Amino acid sequence: MRNLTTSTRASPATEIVDRVAEMEEQDPLDLPPLYDSIDPDALDRLAESSKIQFEYIGYNITVDNSTITVDQ
Repeated sequence: MRNLTTSTRASPATEIVDRVAEMEEQDPLDLPPLYDSIDPDALDRLAESSKIQFEYIGYNITVDNSTITVDQ
């Protein structure tokens, strides 16, 4: 099981897509849209003040205090 935890610098939505693309060894533009799993604008607004958990193309994503964890 792979796990990737990073502290965000870009928007959380962008960071998540970039991390998953890296783990999938694909270009981020080749992945399904994040909005199929979660509203990216809402994610970006809530990321600093809430704990958010959701699934994106088979990965379990957690955003907590601007720290993103991607678990396969």
